[in-house]
Amino acid sequence: MRLRLSLVLLLTAFATFSVGVATSVSPSASAEAASPPARIAALPGGALVGMSDNRPETITDPRFRASGIKRIRVLVPFDDVARGGVRRQVQDAWFHTARDNGIEPLVSFYRSYRSKRLLPTPAQYRYHFRRFRERYPWVRNFSTWNEANFPDAQPTGRYPERTAQFYKIAKQECRGCNVLTVDFRADGSRHSARWLKIFKRHIGRGPHRWGLVSHPDVNRFSTARTRWFLKNTRGSVWVTEIGAVNFFGRGFRPNIARQTRAMRYMMTRYPRVSNRIDRMYIYHWRAAKGDRLWDSALLSANGQKRPAYFIFFKALGRRAP
Repeated sequence: MRLRLSLVLLLTAFATFSVGVATSVSPSASAEAASPPARIAALPGGALVGMSDNRPETITDPRFRASGIKRIRVLVPFDDVARGGVRRQVQDAWFHTARDNGIEPLVSFYRSYRSKRLLPTPAQYRYHFRRFRERYPWVRNFSTWNEANFPDAQPTGRYPERTAQFYKIAKQECRGCNVLTVDFRADGSRHSARWLKIFKRHIGRGPHRWGLVSHPDVNRFSTARTRWFLKNTRGSVWVTEIGAVNFFGRGFRPNIARQTRAMRYMMTRYPRVSNRIDRMYIYHWRAAKGDRLWDSALLSANGQKRPAYFIFFKALGRRAP
């Protein structure tokens, strides 16, 4: 999904969480890190639950900490670290805050802020991946590219062969890391089916760990697209982005009642689709002020708890603060 935080919002986050955050983990953070990982309570041994969210203030929100979630997936434009400047300071703020609070990041690389058409060469991808690893060597979970098969938003959308090269490079550069093939947007289109077929041919037999974006399914109260994806892949699957939509562009007008129904479906029925699903990252914690494109947040922009918030905590088997 598109990186919906504006530069203004990111600058605000940076002003609140400066790069100079102390690097030692607090006793409370250490205690939380030792607690059992967050899972769907009704499915013992089922998928781990994380959050997909780019805001450092989410990590330190006492209500979020009460969820017990210690895994967050974050979108990072592939060239941000090498470009430096304010955008790199924003990234530093997020990663310092995550490390200081015992959060395990999953980094999904993403199109450049300079242009959504800017597709790096394999050599450029390797260069930028190395710069990221040099700056944050403690990060061990990566996805090669977010929504890589989606041509309307990502430069990889028409280049599955090139994306396969990126995946191989990431695995070479971070041996021993968890490297997801891509975050595949399961939209049921013919284009996506062709893209996946070509991509699989170029990455070889594996084993592979897959990333999956499942908004199109859960907001239609379905598992059809997910089941198609599972049929056409092998190996572990991390659902890297999934959320119950309040509004999305012109297709989904604001509707909290619909979001509530989708959230209940997402936290009860959807996780049962397959035991190959090892993780689910929920998008996202709190709505962004001024965002007119997308909202699947558990909290409104002013921090008000939505019904989805209480469904979320109930599914984790935790009391909602």
